Amino acid sequence: KQWYQRRVRDVSTIQELYGHSPISILVRHNLADHIEVRPWSQYNVEDPSHQRDINQEFHHFMMMLKYKISELRNSGDMERIIDTSQRLEEQYNLLNNNYSNNPSEFIKKMQHLLFEEAKILRAADTPEIEVKPTIGDTLMGELNGSLFSLSFKHVKELKARIDEQINCLDEKADFKRLSQEEMHRKTASFQSRVSELNAAQRESFHQNRERCMRTLQGMHSQMNDVVVGLLTLFDDLIRKLKVAHDYILKEIDDWKEEQRRGMISGKQPPSLDYIERDACMLADALTACAGYYARLRDHLDDMADNRSLILQFHGEILNFIRALMFKCFIIEKQPPQVMKRDTRFSAAVRIIAGERWGFAIKQPVLKVCLVNAEQAQAILNHNNNDVRDVQVCGDVLNGEKVMDYSSQTKIVQFQFKNLVLKKLNRAADRRAAELVTEEKFGVYFQCSVHLPYKESYSPHPHSNMDSRMTLPAVSLPVTVTVHGSQSSAAEATIFWDNSFAPRNRESFAHPGAHPWGELKDRISDCFMKNTDRYLNEDALRYLGMKVLNLDTVDDLDNKPVSWQAFSKDTLKKPDRTFTFWEWLYSCIDLIKKHFLPMWKDNLIEGFISKARTEALLKSAEPNTFLLRFPDSKQGMISISFKQPDGIIKHMIYSATELKKYGLAQRILDPHVLKFLYPHHPKEMKFKKYYKAVKEEVPGYEKDLIKAHIPLEQVDIMKLDNLFNEPESGNENELMEIISYFDSY
Repeated sequence: KQWYQRRVRDVSTIQELYGHSPISILVRHNLADHIEVRPWSQYNVEDPSHQRDINQEFHHFMMMLKYKISELRNSGDMERIIDTSQRLEEQYNLLNNNYSNNPSEFIKKMQHLLFEEAKILRAADTPEIEVKPTIGDTLMGELNGSLFSLSFKHVKELKARIDEQINCLDEKADFKRLSQEEMHRKTASFQSRVSELNAAQRESFHQNRERCMRTLQGMHSQMNDVVVGLLTLFDDLIRKLKVAHDYILKEIDDWKEEQRRGMISGKQPPSLDYIERDACMLADALTACAGYYARLRDHLDDMADNRSLILQFHGEILNFIRALMFKCFIIEKQPPQVMKRDTRFSAAVRIIAGERWGFAIKQPVLKVCLVNAEQAQAILNHNNNDVRDVQVCGDVLNGEKVMDYSSQTKIVQFQFKNLVLKKLNRAADRRAAELVTEEKFGVYFQCSVHLPYKESYSPHPHSNMDSRMTLPAVSLPVTVTVHGSQSSAAEATIFWDNSFAPRNRESFAHPGAHPWGELKDRISDCFMKNTDRYLNEDALRYLGMKVLNLDTVDDLDNKPVSWQAFSKDTLKKPDRTFTFWEWLYSCIDLIKKHFLPMWKDNLIEGFISKARTEALLKSAEPNTFLLRFPDSKQGMISISFKQPDGIIKHMIYSATELKKYGLAQRILDPHVLKFLYPHHPKEMKFKKYYKAVKEEVPGYEKDLIKAHIPLEQVDIMKLDNLFNEPESGNENELMEIISYFDSY
């Protein structure tokens, strides 16, 4: 059906595609209506959590194939029974034998076939509707976009046929009305002069009247046939609209997921404009479909048997509109997830396709407040039901705004630049002060609007139906701190939540343990956001062993890391007084404030153990050094170096010390530091960061400050013996001591 409608003239391409597939072109043709509306692209065969749905999808497909075979056998067409049904029976057995024990492979085959088929169809068709890949430009995005375009083209074709049928129904209804009026006029005329007519004239009138009645009855039957045809078209239209509707909703969910991940990695989600275009197309189609009820309302008395089905179709269209409006109310710019009272913050909300709903004229008002996790949960679970009378736990200053609308872009949005949290009511059952950083809230945006139904759309136009609804949106979880010392713990709460919250968030609760393989990617994303550099595998391996308290790396990625180990328990090896996250967070803070450019240029090794550092430096030449974060202290960096005599030394510096005298100066000033591991002259790597520090005291000469690393004392007696009584074989030792002095 799709191939014919898209005028695919080169059928050999399609035949070749299915000729090499275990799913034959005969199955594809006979189950077209089923195949084209199923959510194949939603299944990830690599995800174990999808396995149950994949199994159900396969069994559903096989059930539909079995039903089709049975339908053909009961059709009464002997030729079709002998040919098609037997061939489909063979296909059923083949598919059952090949995939009943491996449904995932069947799903992969189907995804591939539909993807390749969509490319052929697009090549054969004029680009009437632009097909845009979804986020990530993946194969699934291509497949989804293709199915959306195909379904939407079907919607347009079905609407054209429905319009034609309704016009035909209007014509027949008009002709029936005129015939009835003519019959009533003639009946009245006959009755007014019946006494003047003879028996033959009266008989002729009754015969004509009976013929007219039969004609009217036949016309009524024809109108019923048109209505039955309309109901069939309505059913097809609902199915195609559902495909397009589900696609838009999934696009929005994907965008929100990318936005949530971007809160960790710092990557901005793509513009919402591409979703706006698709949603506007769907909104226009739904609005037009909602108008069918108005056109059919005058005919409902003549179609009493089908009245309920017409109302059911109209109700489904209105439900589509309502669900789309709820989903299209999006927080485009999230508020900060760690905030303080009386501190200004910003946010932005957008109503996708808002111009289509008439908001450009009505200009709704948006209100902002703070809700606790329980209230946020209730709002998120509203399932498109109206949300009102929400109990707030925090007041937001400047939290009411009229919609912003641009006639050029036709975008409906709300831009908040000066929001301030003024009041906060915390949970009464908090157990300890430390839970302040784990208590999560949501910034709640609500907008009261009127449903975009014209009066004629309503099934009960005189029932005074309340057309108001509240569009709700809850931000990603936020924490509210009291003072700066709580920032680290609050950031841990938010990091963990953004990393592992379920898709389409079901709750604000902390998930349990997660494999290190997942957590390490989120940590690397966090470093990219804050320091513009991902962590390498060696650094991540070291961190994994640290948080898991392990000495080996066997199967490290599959080891579970709990929230307790990540943020609550102090490090065990060796015993420390701070948690893994506190140490990691202090390293990020140190990088950002004191040597970010050097970090971005990969001059700092960073996360490497002391033992591994000493092993590397022992094999390097003297005066070689590297930079690492010691795990014995928070927020410090260590310069580990090899002295001329081969001894490995470690100098650590705090943020306070680096503020007085920078890291580049502390590296470039001492002569004992010559090579950045493995053998890079330090001047080549660090000179551009060097800035001499001078003490300026009014009325006195300026003094130049330089860093100096003291070395161990040399045995003077041994030195005297080497010079005064040289022996063969002491040359190397003597050269080492000379090199020692040269290092100053």
